[in-house]
Amino acid sequence: MKTHRRDLLRAAVIAPAILRAQNRASDVVRIGIIGLGGISRAHLRELATLKSQARITAVCDIYAPRLDAGVTATGAKGYRDYRDLIADPNVDAVLVLTPDHWHARMAIDAMRAGKDVDVEKPMALTIEEAREMVKVARETGRVLAVDSEHTAHGIWPPAAHAVKSGVLGKLLWSQTSRSRNDREPPWAYPIEKGVSPDNLDWNAFLGSAPKRPFDAERFFRWRRYWEYSGGLITDLFIHHITPLLMVAGAEFPRRAVTSGGAWHFPLDGRLETPDTMVTAFDFPSKHTLLCAGSLANSVELPIVMRGHEANIFFHGPDHRRPDWFIVEPEGPYVSTFRDKVEKAGIEGRWLGSEGSAGGRFAELSPARQDAWMAGALGESQVRADFDAAVKKQASLEKDRAARTAWFGRIYDGRQKAGQARPRFRVDAPPAPSFMERFLEAVRTRGKPVFDGDLGYITQVAIVMAVRSWREDKVFLFDPETETIRAA
Repeated sequence: MKTHRRDLLRAAVIAPAILRAQNRASDVVRIGIIGLGGISRAHLRELATLKSQARITAVCDIYAPRLDAGVTATGAKGYRDYRDLIADPNVDAVLVLTPDHWHARMAIDAMRAGKDVDVEKPMALTIEEAREMVKVARETGRVLAVDSEHTAHGIWPPAAHAVKSGVLGKLLWSQTSRSRNDREPPWAYPIEKGVSPDNLDWNAFLGSAPKRPFDAERFFRWRRYWEYSGGLITDLFIHHITPLLMVAGAEFPRRAVTSGGAWHFPLDGRLETPDTMVTAFDFPSKHTLLCAGSLANSVELPIVMRGHEANIFFHGPDHRRPDWFIVEPEGPYVSTFRDKVEKAGIEGRWLGSEGSAGGRFAELSPARQDAWMAGALGESQVRADFDAAVKKQASLEKDRAARTAWFGRIYDGRQKAGQARPRFRVDAPPAPSFMERFLEAVRTRGKPVFDGDLGYITQVAIVMAVRSWREDKVFLFDPETETIRAA
């Protein structure tokens, strides 16, 4: 029977509608998980709490012991080959939780098989792979999410509103970081006894990477090697670059340069990626973003966004997910700051007004004192100062009078300064988790919080950062050709 062009066009219109109807038919999304390594544990734990929204129906891993454990833990069908999982009609959406060099291929194949995809960051290892993923997502109408839990935190939308509404004036430069102190060389994950080509499909692990003899070290500690990962930048920097791009307004970087090196852990063949790195990105909007990190020292940079008229300082006990931010004006703009904040309609509270209304720290109730001290200790500088003070005066740890006197000096000083320079605090509103947002996007055909388009922008940034360090060059991005080159 001859097929007419109008029939093909009609089918092209109807097919996505059928897919949307099928996705709306059930509130429970059937999940297939590809990759059952360390990162999968967090996903499995969360999905176990979301049984009214999702059900794991299939799992896949190329390492037999992991696959067996995954099947036992979930009761799902097990596969050794991911292509069999994405062909399973009982799977609606796929989580790709494999080493980085497999992300793009698996995500593309899954979308072409009609599955929505949540792929762990980074979405790919190359710019070309990321571009192809976005293209396939558009062609197939599938949801493509790039998984980074930090991006779903509730603090970022109000911060973006503050920037977009002009409270900071011209945004100039921002800083963030991600560090930890590994006593052993980074990513020293245990190498399981008994691993061999008999229970690990080595060729499947290598995929598109260069062919090598069987090496359990590379399988379990793949983040150490450029062939499978981008090291510190693709593992950690991406978590902290992306939220600030969301706040500032996502755009491709114009220029990137990375410095740093193997300052503590030597690059000995079993470790190829450096332990300390600092990257500066310049953007067309005339904004510079600095991201620093180390795997040999855990002191973080405060997360700050600096404008010509005001600055945003992010705070909280977890550096990865700030619980509040404070907006504070630059000196020449103090007189207009209150009016600008109120016109922007940002939900929060004035800190300076508390000081002018009276109330030294000693006049607060014990409960309010305790709450304020706990919050202050979430600020990295206050914590460092307090720890140093304890070494000189041990009574600060247990003597409430000494403790409140120490914190009282900080509180009273801030309140006094606040009368002259008002500060505005915004707390993070409750927000669904990244997984909840992904499942909602699958059901409604909506947009995940970190989608493929934003993922592509971030991919360009991290590739520029990695290549800058590896080639010891500044890298530039050409928006016309969407390619990068050394300056």
